[in-house]
Amino acid sequence: MSSPSTLHALHHEHERGDGMLRLHCNENPYGPPPGVIASVTKELEGRCATYPDSEATVLRTRLAEHLGVPSDMVAVGNGADELVLLVTLASAGPGQTVVVTESTFPGYAASAAVAGATVRKVPLLDNHVPAAGLVAELDGARLVFVCNPHNPTGTALAPAAVEEIITAAERAGAVPVFDEAYMEFAGSGYEHALDAVRAGRRLLVLRTFSKAWGLAALRAGYAVGPADLVAGIQEVRRALPFNVNRLAQQAAVAALESPDHIDEVRERNALERERLCAGLDRLGVSYVPSVTNFVMVKTPGDSARFTARLADEHGILVRDLTFFGRPGQVRVTVGTSEETDRFCEAVGKLLASPNSHAARGHGLGGARDVISVPTLEAVTPESLFNGYIGANVVFALTRLGVWEPLSAQPACTLDSLVTATGTDSTGLTAMLRVAALLGYVELRQGDTQTVALTETGRELVRMKGFFTWGVGGYNDVLRGLSDLALGTSVFEGDIDRDGAMVAVGSGEVGRAMMLPLEKEVLASVDFGSVADLGCGDATRLLRLCGGDTARRGTGIEINAGACEQAVGRVADAGLSDRIEIVHGDVLAFSERTFPGVDLVSSFLMMHDLFDATGDPVGVMKTLRRVFPDAKRFLIGDTVAQDWEKREGPLPVFSAGFELVHAFMDTPIMNQTTYENAFAGAGLRVERREPLGAPSTWLWLLTTE
Repeated sequence: MSSPSTLHALHHEHERGDGMLRLHCNENPYGPPPGVIASVTKELEGRCATYPDSEATVLRTRLAEHLGVPSDMVAVGNGADELVLLVTLASAGPGQTVVVTESTFPGYAASAAVAGATVRKVPLLDNHVPAAGLVAELDGARLVFVCNPHNPTGTALAPAAVEEIITAAERAGAVPVFDEAYMEFAGSGYEHALDAVRAGRRLLVLRTFSKAWGLAALRAGYAVGPADLVAGIQEVRRALPFNVNRLAQQAAVAALESPDHIDEVRERNALERERLCAGLDRLGVSYVPSVTNFVMVKTPGDSARFTARLADEHGILVRDLTFFGRPGQVRVTVGTSEETDRFCEAVGKLLASPNSHAARGHGLGGARDVISVPTLEAVTPESLFNGYIGANVVFALTRLGVWEPLSAQPACTLDSLVTATGTDSTGLTAMLRVAALLGYVELRQGDTQTVALTETGRELVRMKGFFTWGVGGYNDVLRGLSDLALGTSVFEGDIDRDGAMVAVGSGEVGRAMMLPLEKEVLASVDFGSVADLGCGDATRLLRLCGGDTARRGTGIEINAGACEQAVGRVADAGLSDRIEIVHGDVLAFSERTFPGVDLVSSFLMMHDLFDATGDPVGVMKTLRRVFPDAKRFLIGDTVAQDWEKREGPLPVFSAGFELVHAFMDTPIMNQTTYENAFAGAGLRVERREPLGAPSTWLWLLTTE
């Protein structure tokens, strides 16, 4: 399980002086123009105790001269970030629409949410802002944010595309807002929006001193546009009259005295960007050509793992773009020659070295020297292929609801199954014939053809959740193993599991094979308040709290969609006063605790928590801190098989579970790792029971 990203988290990180190379925030490694720091120092020494000019009169005047517009067409803010918010508050409100592209700077949608406006998103087109796509969504919109050059892809719109958006927005009565934070790196050939402002067109252009000007620490940005739109920004800004501090105003004014600095930075950046891309080419790593001071790079494997390994093993910070909706890619700032060489060398070492996560695991995805596996009794090619066909038939019959009536009575007529499932008789008959050939059903001929489960078929039905999990949930992953191994596809990028089917399959396995043991163990535990980690749709919480009016429950779930389902189900059950659903990562609760919870449960997700930090003992200690009053922990999870000692036929589920997690880059650890983690956190194993699925255990732990 990974921590849920927030807009705040994009900036609240890695402020440490331990030699980390910062290639994650698109900062200018060359700094501001000469004389700016001296000017700021003088201002600090002479006027530290006095407020800045709330109207930033001098800065706005100098900017107006620099841009060739009247000063009433210029507003300044605490970086372009604040101006995005001010523009939105000034121009959009509840019931109104803001259009943005997907996979871009999240501040646009966040600002719209603050204003109460509705966000309409348009997908990118081949890593570019889709001018035609934005135009098609302008009807009824108040604002359209256009990130140009685009963050994080580094691409820029041609002047004709900018004109297309401006013209369409004027017809629709919308205001296009061109966020040009990186325009100085692209050059004057892309500055059509600013020319349109000078020509009296109705749009806004946002720029910043944080990037090419090298003043990120001081936070100064500006908006340029028609006087009435700028007046609206100024009106909203006056709620925070000193939003741009004295030092930032002075630094920006001083920087504008050196316009040649931008040309120099652009040239140096372009040369180094070319060197960076050449280095990536030599390494065989894909990227998107950029006109900015960053490059979007496709990672060899999971982008979160790639980012973590760069930081942990090489002291280099890059931006994982999963939060931007681009899993499998990172954004890398163009630095100096030395920084480029250091980055490329580190990537080369990562490509050549074994996966550090694999080295921690004990399953089939573990490093080469971690485990050895025997050659078991052979599954004949015929059985292997027919098993593949059969698995798909089992899943299809599960989805059609065929197994339930067959399990409820000795036999069903084929006609009744056709009617109940709403299927074509020919198709259903063909699948049942395959099931009969595999020994799971018996087709009885007579006046009326009937279908009955065999004894093996009844066992199959008990285990049907494994087929839903595998065929339904991981079909695309298993089909794409070769591409994943080659690195031409990325898990959660262009190949992903079906999370809903995984959850359904896990639920089917849980009800058939795990729930009886869970009930039996919990019957011996006295508790008044329970927290369920990874609560999903709150099924377990409702089961644990619904029958006892004195019990309270807390569900913690990282998936927003599952949280919404859980909140709805709790409300429908009339238990909102006793069950709270919390959206978040339990390992990210640095301050929050849940006093009064005396039982903590976690089913089939502890391996994700262990993987999140690589420190199983630390995870268990964190859980004890977050739940300070917990007396017992009920943990159910699948561990790595002891393959070296395995004899006889291959068990159901285990090989598939460990295989897909190898490509998900999630190490599966052995039973000893779990129990060492429990002991390291001061927890004693009170009970340990096999939990239905192979190599899956239920632990009841106590703090006493």
